[in-house]
Amino acid sequence: MSTNLTRTRRYVLAARPATTTGPADDGVLRYEDDAPVPPIEDGQVQVKVEWLSLDVATRGWMNDVRNYLPPSPLGEAMRALGSGIVTESRHEDFADGDRVSGLVGWQEDAVVHGSTLSKVPDGVPLQAALHVLGISGQTAWLGLHDIGQPTPDETVVVTAAAGAVGSVAVQLAAAAGARVVGVAGTPQKCAFVRELGAVECVNYREQDVAAAIAELASDGVDVVFDNVGGSILDALLPMLAVNARVVLCGAVSRYDKGRGPVPLHNWFHLLPNRVRMEGFIYLDHKDRFDEIEADLLSKVRRGELRCQEHILDGLKAAPEGIQVLLNGSNNGKVLIKLGSD
Repeated sequence: MSTNLTRTRRYVLAARPATTTGPADDGVLRYEDDAPVPPIEDGQVQVKVEWLSLDVATRGWMNDVRNYLPPSPLGEAMRALGSGIVTESRHEDFADGDRVSGLVGWQEDAVVHGSTLSKVPDGVPLQAALHVLGISGQTAWLGLHDIGQPTPDETVVVTAAAGAVGSVAVQLAAAAGARVVGVAGTPQKCAFVRELGAVECVNYREQDVAAAIAELASDGVDVVFDNVGGSILDALLPMLAVNARVVLCGAVSRYDKGRGPVPLHNWFHLLPNRVRMEGFIYLDHKDRFDEIEADLLSKVRRGELRCQEHILDGLKAAPEGIQVLLNGSNNGKVLIKLGSD
């Protein structure tokens, strides 16, 4: 299946953004329609990329600031997770035709080290390895399993509940027997969250979050799975029950319109209620990926996990996809289907 491919199309990170939040400036990303494909070396794999995952973290990787991964290097394909087909391999664990996922970057053909790739299970769509079985599903599983630990009849609030991570968190918490309340930004998103098993969903654009949650959880909130931060998280802190757990998964609000992080004024409620608030990064748990994937895969095959997909066509749609994520106009996991330019 070796293609002897020498040229491809890609987006390169050409410059650092002027600000660390908000939309990236013109000139930060450069599109190249005749970029070189490096020759493959021992230990490497060449992948024909068919799907790209767009994640809020992508905006942070553009900045030259401390993060859980080094900044995406200038002059190279913009960092991103993707999935595709092996077209040439010089790594003993992979063969031509294998279906794989990993950090492949914003490009149609990638040469990467085999250690950065994982095989996609048989019978699973390639794109599922980028959401329910990949970063989104594994993030939700780890946050709930390790930190949130919901028990039957506890109340769990999930913010950005219709998003790729939030929607899985809603389903996993409901499956654990918890009473789940979602927070989302449109009536359509809230309807989807209820379909996933939430008893109710608060539309933060139309409702007072604090008042709504106080009415829905009069005995207090036991677990908050937070993907947003800012004013919504702050509104939830006074609602916490004794020994509550707050899972810090994401902070998409800090990227909105470039305004940066919003202070938490209600942090004192953590002390008298003996609240555990903890952040985590799914990449810290690579040794457990097989275990988590096996559990999620069994649930997918039994029809117990759903995930909406917000699909954009062609590599040139990738910058637009980042803005869709930041302004919250997506419905589900944002993916780029390559080959449609």
